[in-house]
Amino acid sequence: MFRVMRKVVANNALMRVLSVPGLIIVLLISIVLPTNWLGQPSITLAAESGTRTAPNPACTGAYHKAFFGSTVVVNSGEVICSNITSFGGKIVIQGIVRGDVTSFGGDLLVDGYVDGQVTTYGADVTMQNDARVNGDVRLCGGNWISGSQSQLHGSILECTKGVGLFVVSDIGPELRFWLLLTWLALGVLLTILLPEHVMLVRTTVSTKTRRSLILGILSVLLAPAVFAVLIALIVSIPLAILIFIGLLAAWALGTVAIGWLLGTYILSKFSPGQRYNTHLVQVVVGLTVLILLGSLPYIGWLITLGTGLLGLGAVLLSRFGTRLYSQPKQPLSL
Repeated sequence: MFRVMRKVVANNALMRVLSVPGLIIVLLISIVLPTNWLGQPSITLAAESGTRTAPNPACTGAYHKAFFGSTVVVNSGEVICSNITSFGGKIVIQGIVRGDVTSFGGDLLVDGYVDGQVTTYGADVTMQNDARVNGDVRLCGGNWISGSQSQLHGSILECTKGVGLFVVSDIGPELRFWLLLTWLALGVLLTILLPEHVMLVRTTVSTKTRRSLILGILSVLLAPAVFAVLIALIVSIPLAILIFIGLLAAWALGTVAIGWLLGTYILSKFSPGQRYNTHLVQVVVGLTVLILLGSLPYIGWLITLGTGLLGLGAVLLSRFGTRLYSQPKQPLSL
């Protein structure tokens, strides 16, 4: 019994040692990594000589929500001062758009002016002769068609030639790409060195989903008050720092466990019984999907937050993956 307890304590210490540096690396990469490490874009169209001034009429409207399945038309004379995001519907721009234009599965026709970034997933971008785009055009599974008199003051970036463009967010595709690689490295490291801990957290997520989510929400809501009290005591400042680091480590462990769970489900649907359907592949697939979903406009932050809170609660319920919160319905396998 004493030997078993010593093994659990040693595993807990090893997990904290490994998780904390990985989390620090993730935070540093998302803040200080330069934006040009991914390399040059596939095609670059330089602006013609001379200074060009963008049209600057007054705004006539703005869109504060995404469009689903409907055609979005910006008529001539309209000036939309906001981003435009469409899922499954065509976008036609004949007027002016001051903001980013993103289309998922619907073609984009530009016959006006876009002052922002254009991004399409599985859709074509067509620029008519009088069209102007002042920003990059990012194509993920689509084609770019331009008229002889159209003007593009930016670059054409293709997902097939730049993996980082699959993950587009406000911090930039290059930073998100390296953040994804860091999360994958952390997930593989935890899965190899601490498979039992990740497995127990994953089991807690699947069997006690509601309770894990509630505990994660309560932990985040109460954390600021606890930190304020500890910092006010001055002497307990190191303790406050340790608690903060512990929450970050729990957030990371929970995210990896949920990624493993998600990857298992995806591979069981698309490639059941395949030899490459291993735990490491499941973790990589699951974490990749989570990062991609977290980069979606409007709902990405909600997916990331919900995943983190659910994983955090499961980690706390399982005591950092050292015990089962409840008896599983079927035997666990590593």
